[in-house]
Amino acid sequence: MDGLLFIGDSLCDSDMFYLSHFLTQDRFTLLAQEKITLLVSSMEKGRAWKEASADEVISTSQYGVMDKLKAFGKPDEAYRQVLVEFLRDRGVRRLGVPFRFPAAIYQHLCRDFQVTVLDSPVSRWRAVKTLQEQDAIRSSQKACEKAMRLAVDLVASSESRGENLFRHGQPLTSEQIRSSIEVALLEEGCEAVDTIVAGGVAAADPHARGTGALPANAPIVIDIFPRSKSSRYFADMTRTVLKGEASLEVKEIYQAVLQAQIVGLEAIRAGISGNEVHSRVVRIFREQGYPEREGCGFTHSTGHGVGLEVHERPSLSEAGDTLEAGNVVTVEPGLYYPEIGGVRLEDMVVVTAQGSKNLTNFERKLVL
Repeated sequence: MDGLLFIGDSLCDSDMFYLSHFLTQDRFTLLAQEKITLLVSSMEKGRAWKEASADEVISTSQYGVMDKLKAFGKPDEAYRQVLVEFLRDRGVRRLGVPFRFPAAIYQHLCRDFQVTVLDSPVSRWRAVKTLQEQDAIRSSQKACEKAMRLAVDLVASSESRGENLFRHGQPLTSEQIRSSIEVALLEEGCEAVDTIVAGGVAAADPHARGTGALPANAPIVIDIFPRSKSSRYFADMTRTVLKGEASLEVKEIYQAVLQAQIVGLEAIRAGISGNEVHSRVVRIFREQGYPEREGCGFTHSTGHGVGLEVHERPSLSEAGDTLEAGNVVTVEPGLYYPEIGGVRLEDMVVVTAQGSKNLTNFERKLVL
């Protein structure tokens, strides 16, 4: 192929941001050949020159976009005509585009070019993190831990009254803790994305965000995955806590999850497959009497890559590929039962040749 073509905004498209380091919510075009070329509006050209890591920045005005708009009367048609000229000027005949490529533009380009829709290789490149990327993730993780500290302390400072937790005479709610987490992250230059604070039976759904008063004497799952507003890199951490009296069953479930996480963390190293790490965690649960049943038990993968997206390659699952040094992955086993709720623990590590470096520095403690 003569190049890979991306069209979209880098606020949502992590591959485009990775290749250009140009952050914008406006649509632009990125052509990846031996060099990276951006095609942006005249309004964005100055900023793109200053901020982007691209080799070349071209404005649509250089291709007479306004004249084309007058001729065709439709902005999208004018843009497509500019795009064809832009690609021809760079010797493109055979073109690769990602699965998410705009369908209307794809159809238009097929008239003049040989276009192949493919799985973007950029997501594979992104899986191995440079030292600079690892530092960016560490920075997000520090903010994550500050927010987690605040959340756990709010639960710890509450008191049990009947079935619920109270603080300053009012029920302590998922929304209150989530709001406190979000404010703390903003103060650290991060943004919260769908933070989970789910207590009791609500936590039996691993991705339930949680609503209303938090229960006493029941596990509360707190899952925080902030993204830095400057670097755009995520962190990810989960802790499960309880205020009041924990039943023997909940204590045993927590210990099983803790043991499974330890086994998973010890298995991480370059050269092992994500499938093997996941299998070892599943085996621990089975040996401790927690086999997966329909909708119960360990119902998700052991972990996932973290970077410009909170869930990216590589996967620690049945479909997991071989881990490489520089991967950043989570290890987050959990057990879920409709009549009890859920327990999950999640740490984030950097894969090394000999093992891993844990980026998470936060205690695991069930009863507060």
